[in-house]
Amino acid sequence: MKNTQASVLIFLVCFLYGFQVVAKDLEIINLYDAFGNQHAETQQGHGLSILVKYNGKVILFDSGGNSDILEKNVNALNVDLSEVDFAVASHAHLDHTGGFHYLLRVNPDVKIYYPHDTFGASAPSAFDISGKDKSVVEKLPRMQRYFQGESTAVRLESNGVHYNSVIYIKEHTEIMQGVNLLVTTSESIGYFTKYPGVDEDGNETEITRFIGLPELSLSLSTPEGEVLLVGCSHSGVEEIVSTARQELGRDVYLVSGGYHLIPYDQITIEGIADRLMDDLSVQNVAPAHCTGHLGFHVLTEKFGENYKFFGLGSRLKI
Repeated sequence: MKNTQASVLIFLVCFLYGFQVVAKDLEIINLYDAFGNQHAETQQGHGLSILVKYNGKVILFDSGGNSDILEKNVNALNVDLSEVDFAVASHAHLDHTGGFHYLLRVNPDVKIYYPHDTFGASAPSAFDISGKDKSVVEKLPRMQRYFQGESTAVRLESNGVHYNSVIYIKEHTEIMQGVNLLVTTSESIGYFTKYPGVDEDGNETEITRFIGLPELSLSLSTPEGEVLLVGCSHSGVEEIVSTARQELGRDVYLVSGGYHLIPYDQITIEGIADRLMDDLSVQNVAPAHCTGHLGFHVLTEKFGENYKFFGLGSRLKI
């Protein structure tokens, strides 16, 4: 009878909390960065890579900019990347993806989640190459027609070893219970393309089209709130935190990774810090990588004891 009552109680607790899965244990380790306490056998480098241990799973978030440096650091820190269950690329820049070649050498079957970035990550793309006048193909000899005139539809997919391991993410996705990938897009850092067009008066002109840079952030559920890992925050660290709160319906306990504050002055950074703390209720910060010296200083002043140092070799347990 007691066992039955206990089972019912457990069921009711799970039901009331929406079967919310929270971490029994969570540890993050900075494997790749340009700052940190000097370790005799690690090597600093520009980039970011964070190892996550969460409820028995091992996740690699970004891989730094150089495979040799990543290999050296994981060996120095007694980390075995063959144990990685899956990896995440926050975005397509090389200082976050350069080490995946080493990961795949020691763990060839691992899957890597990428943002769906056609230009930077060789995500599949489809387009038509028929041009403005589709009828002109009939005026050309067969040998001068694309695909002998049978089709003008093109689909590009990388056949590289690296990208055969990639799963492209277009929208917010729950990878496993308590582990979510959040999608944001930077409108200020992306890609430019130019195509000829016609203006309102019918005159031919050149139209510059701006295509945003997609990013993935990794959110991990804990009893205290979400632990949010960000790569470079090109989308804005505030936007990423706001997205996490909106999509997951939970407060953010910790934001770790690159805040991308290097370009900004002190007043701007102080405003960002205030909004993170006051408007978005971020409890703790553990900035790294592209946060910048001024960003480190301001965030230390603002968050005080809730600022967690997270340089190369640092380990945080939550």
